[in-house]
Amino acid sequence: MHDYPSLVSGALQLLFRHFSQRQEVLQAFKQVQLLVSSSDVENYKQIKQDLDELRLLVEKSELWVYKCKLGSASSDNLTKKDKDKAKSGKKVGKLKKDATLTYNHEQGSAIDLDIGPTIEPTAVGNYKTMKAILKRLSALCLDDVLPFPKPKKHEQRLLRNMGAHSVVLELLQIPYEKHEDTRMHEILRLAHLFLQAFLLANQSNQALLHKNLDLFLNPGANIVHGLLDAETARAIFQDNISLCSEVTDKVVQHFVHCIETHGRHVQYLRFLQTIVKSERQFVRKTQDMVMAELVNVGEEVLLFYNDKSSFDLLIEMMRSERHLMDDNGALTYHINLVHLLANCTEGKNVYTEIKCHSLLPLDDIVRVVTHPDCLPEMKTSYINFLNHCYIDTEVEMKEIYTSNHMWKLFENFMTDMALVCSSVSDRQHSDIVQESYITDTVMNIITMFFDSPFSDQSTTVQTRQPVFVRLLQGAFRVSHCDWLTGSQKYNVEQCIKTLSEIAKNRGIAIPVDLDSQVNTLFSQTSMVRKHGRVWLMGKTRRDSQLNQTSRDYRGIIEGLQDIVTLLEEQLRPLVQAELSVLVDVLHRPEDLFEEDTDARHKCESGGFISRLIKHTERLLEEKEELLCVKVLQTLKEMMTIDIEFGEKVNLEGLSRKECDDYQRGEKLRQELLARYYKKKERCSIQVNLTHPPKVKTGEHGPGSVVLGRANMTLAEVQCHLDQQGASDLVVDLIINNSCGKVFLEAVELGIALLEGGNPVIQNSLYNRLIINSEKFFGVFHDKMREAQSEIKATVTVSTEDIKAKRDEKDKAIKSAEEKAAAIRKERKTGAAGGLHEALTDELTAMLDNAAMSTKKAVNIVRNSSRPVPVDSNTEDESSRKDSQGLSATDDQGSGPGPGQSSGPGQSSGPGQSSGGAGQSQGSIDNLLTLHQHQHKKDEKKMSPDVSIMQQILRFLQLLCENHNRELQNHLRNQSNKNNYNLVCETLQFLDCICGSTTGGLGLLGLYINEFNVTLINQSLESLTEYCQGPCHDNQNSIAMHESNGIDIIIALIMNDITPLSKYRLDLVLELMNNASKLLLAIMESRHDSENAERILYNMHPKTLVDVCKQAYHQEDYSDPDPDQDRDNVASPKDVGHNIYILAHQLAQHNREMAAILRPVSTETPMDQALAYYAKHTAQIEIVRSDRTLEQIVFPIPEICEYLTTETKNRVFLFSRTR
Repeated sequence: MHDYPSLVSGALQLLFRHFSQRQEVLQAFKQVQLLVSSSDVENYKQIKQDLDELRLLVEKSELWVYKCKLGSASSDNLTKKDKDKAKSGKKVGKLKKDATLTYNHEQGSAIDLDIGPTIEPTAVGNYKTMKAILKRLSALCLDDVLPFPKPKKHEQRLLRNMGAHSVVLELLQIPYEKHEDTRMHEILRLAHLFLQAFLLANQSNQALLHKNLDLFLNPGANIVHGLLDAETARAIFQDNISLCSEVTDKVVQHFVHCIETHGRHVQYLRFLQTIVKSERQFVRKTQDMVMAELVNVGEEVLLFYNDKSSFDLLIEMMRSERHLMDDNGALTYHINLVHLLANCTEGKNVYTEIKCHSLLPLDDIVRVVTHPDCLPEMKTSYINFLNHCYIDTEVEMKEIYTSNHMWKLFENFMTDMALVCSSVSDRQHSDIVQESYITDTVMNIITMFFDSPFSDQSTTVQTRQPVFVRLLQGAFRVSHCDWLTGSQKYNVEQCIKTLSEIAKNRGIAIPVDLDSQVNTLFSQTSMVRKHGRVWLMGKTRRDSQLNQTSRDYRGIIEGLQDIVTLLEEQLRPLVQAELSVLVDVLHRPEDLFEEDTDARHKCESGGFISRLIKHTERLLEEKEELLCVKVLQTLKEMMTIDIEFGEKVNLEGLSRKECDDYQRGEKLRQELLARYYKKKERCSIQVNLTHPPKVKTGEHGPGSVVLGRANMTLAEVQCHLDQQGASDLVVDLIINNSCGKVFLEAVELGIALLEGGNPVIQNSLYNRLIINSEKFFGVFHDKMREAQSEIKATVTVSTEDIKAKRDEKDKAIKSAEEKAAAIRKERKTGAAGGLHEALTDELTAMLDNAAMSTKKAVNIVRNSSRPVPVDSNTEDESSRKDSQGLSATDDQGSGPGPGQSSGPGQSSGPGQSSGGAGQSQGSIDNLLTLHQHQHKKDEKKMSPDVSIMQQILRFLQLLCENHNRELQNHLRNQSNKNNYNLVCETLQFLDCICGSTTGGLGLLGLYINEFNVTLINQSLESLTEYCQGPCHDNQNSIAMHESNGIDIIIALIMNDITPLSKYRLDLVLELMNNASKLLLAIMESRHDSENAERILYNMHPKTLVDVCKQAYHQEDYSDPDPDQDRDNVASPKDVGHNIYILAHQLAQHNREMAAILRPVSTETPMDQALAYYAKHTAQIEIVRSDRTLEQIVFPIPEICEYLTTETKNRVFLFSRTR
């Protein structure tokens, strides 16, 4: 209640900490790190001593860090002699600056060699002390195992918990003489090296340093600092896909600008390579940002050798040993630039592919790679670029398959293969880079080229059979090299397998001896895989004996984790109960004070809540974003109905443990209330454990629910908060904070205020938006555009997905044909019963026609892409493994366990190892398949830019709830200078997320999945609320929009959405239900046929009626999930009824539809569906306010059949008019 903002912020922080003490205790336990061994204790003591000393040196840096004494004097007080001296000093300083920048730390330590300005001995000692500390800290983070040091996770975590990174970050911000202090340059270099070691392969540390990323984005830094910043920033994002997905334009622009200002240094390119591809996954959004920025800057960054003179220079550099050894030279920069472009085009990114075609044409690639002096590093980068930009593409590059370029490269590949096969046996003098180029890069591009679906349409393979055979021979020779690693051998064998399959499919004559050798190779490989399990298990047993100490250490750590997990489970209800008490305090803050006190009077008049709301926006000005989020969440919880503690909870469906947890939490809550209020009547609220929340008499809807803690209805609480300025707070936060957590919490607070369509809140928001709506709606407009861009950049359907869809259709056809054959067989024998009796000859003919239509569609897809070749041996083996399943094996690799028998080819005793290996290989294959499935599942998850649309669309829906005509029109037209039509933007967003922007309405199943179906449903519900009432202008905007988005709404009803419908039919039914409601809302209360005709334009009447018939019979097939709330799940019959009503309304404008809806008889199952819907559909006529007569069609629930005549008369005659 005080007027001093800083004091108020501090009081709020104390208030939230007071109500989260148990949460802080739990968090402290999670951060506990055990010092198990004596070395851990010694490390802890040394780190503590070093950090204390380093922290002291940083705090007192102004007293000992070198400063130029002459520069401290004021220029006004200098004499002419002093000014001349200063000028000469500047020249010397410039020379010293150049010397500093050109000084190489590899020549020796500037601190040890005493290089730099003259300083006092104490300062020299401080520099040496700081250097020794930084070196010790860096050594703790890494195991110096060449060539790649391994991170020591335990020590990295220990340093994090002790705050070593915070001290080093403060060290980096020490002001010093950048032109002269060479010693400080070395200290900063060591500080950066420590941070890079601290971050290596540690995502927790990376997330911690990412909060301070701005420290490494210093636009005024010189070259030395800029390169160090780039290397540390790269370490922050290295192999961290979550951080790479959050890269902003500001970060990309900074490092591209550094290349402009500091020159072409490879460190900047390596940073860009890191953020576009992480953990072997490409980041589409970052790819686009980097590519756009590179093209915008142009020649300052893009270094190519396309013309003759520059090409000669490139060849000369490749011949020169000096350029080969120069890590910062033009040659290394060019190689890394091409590598960056390859990373930007990886993953079939059409946007970056088009831009790269003009930067590095195919002719230039072939000219460089086939030159005799071309280096293996250069070839690797160029061939990778060729693979991702020209071959592994979404759109076919006909030039690559019809020209001679690839065959010229194949000739060069065979020359390089011969070189690596005839290399010296002395591995110390072998060319590792050349070998990696052949076994990884070359084999990969050969496999990708011939395995591409676009390669099937090319006939050049038949005309180049001799080259093709030589290519297979070369790959086979490479496979016999004894220096191949496991991954290299796998790449070579995959290439050989692809070439041999192409030869069989294309009828290419392979020499008999080569063909037999290839078959022998694959049989040997299969044997090695089968017997590899025994060796691996023996190695595991040997390692287990050697690592007994580490196993004990791990057991201690896991024991601590078990204790923390148990503690978290025990404290969870207490933590939630303690946090919930704060909501009670906010509902009645006046009860905390004595009667007739000034504080009590202020709280009774709403002063406390009003002050809290007004101060929330100020918190952002003070950069207290976390505290602001906590306040918004607490305000939102004041309007939450289904809260775990403090409201009436039904415990009948809870387990014994859940009941105990709830009672423990409620007991603590009551104790805290008694302590704070010191009044028995305040804390004696009886919690009803078996009944739902009360509803205020005479009212209905969500707003009439009584909140027990506030002793008010939800609508009254909403209005109370609105009076204190909550609605204005929502508008201000959305306008001023269009990104981040605060924006999301502000929108969710607005949703809580509007829940139930509170007209008072709607009116408050409308009055506020009339004054300033341009920025408000502009934020939502930009969010929708960003979400659409993110969807287009991250969600793609490749030819592989279409091929997978085709395979699923093949299986579906086969399954349907088998079922139809079984049904026909049962009908002939008279054994069909139940539902099969309803499957007449007409229905069987329809099934056959549907199967034939699907076959035709599949044939069309097959013409566009070839079938995937399958090795018969592999297929038989994998099917055998699948039939065996995953069997548990003990450490000795024994055969079948109890209750299992050895299959064919398996025997007990010594022969079991082979069988066990086979099962283990099956297990490995299944694990790999499971990992790939999980990877695809993660890819389908929505990014934050898209998922936030769920809350935005819900907020816009509630603005229009209860047919609020003013806000419905305001969403479409604000009458401002810049008008934002959010109705059309919502339609375009729905159109985009369903994938219709690609023109493939038949591929809905490839875009709609369990992760985005909720957002699609929300889009449909929001569009429906925009129209209902009706709002004719919004109806016209949706029906007649230029994007033809209404077609996607129709497609959601008419098209099959697989594979989602196979395992979540309830979600598909909900989609169909909401889509049909939206189409009905578009036609609601229309006296013209314009919108109905637009809907019928791309809708076949018979197909729509068939959909509602199928939904009726689907009721018998549906297997409801017992865990789901049946009241919130639409049944197939109800969905079919809504579609029937849609067809009934359209029949008024289409004679064919009207004829189809009339059932011919009730004998056939399909006509039974129409008869049922017709019987349970009724209509009434109502008179609108403008005296127009309107017909309302509605479904009659089945329960109405049980109403007596007396009840019907009483309802009709004596029901109260609302």
